[in-house]
Amino acid sequence: MQILYFIIRYILICIGIALSNRCGLPSVPTDLFPRELSDITKVGYPKIKIGFDVTCLAVTGIMTFCFLGHLEGLGIGTIVAAFTMGKGIGIAGDILDKHFVFQNFKPLQNLAK
Repeated sequence: MQILYFIIRYILICIGIALSNRCGLPSVPTDLFPRELSDITKVGYPKIKIGFDVTCLAVTGIMTFCFLGHLEGLGIGTIVAAFTMGKGIGIAGDILDKHFVFQNFKPLQNLAK
């Protein structure tokens, strides 16, 4: 059951982040930074996201080992997600783009005038 729950959560997270990216919503820094860096560098979002996630995973592993003397809290699901989440988000985004059109609108300003 844990594997099934992991798969369901993984798919839902991929869809949620893909929606957030398509809508241009401000999201958590771990998703916002790769999105903005991808826009600036013109490198594909999946590559940037995977590199960012793996770097965060490595830093977390090193810090955990240095402070606790052993690795704790880094399960196989965390490792799998770090190496694959960017590609999953990219796939979910491509599917969304086939079925929906996302447009950015400028916010209304000075409505009181």
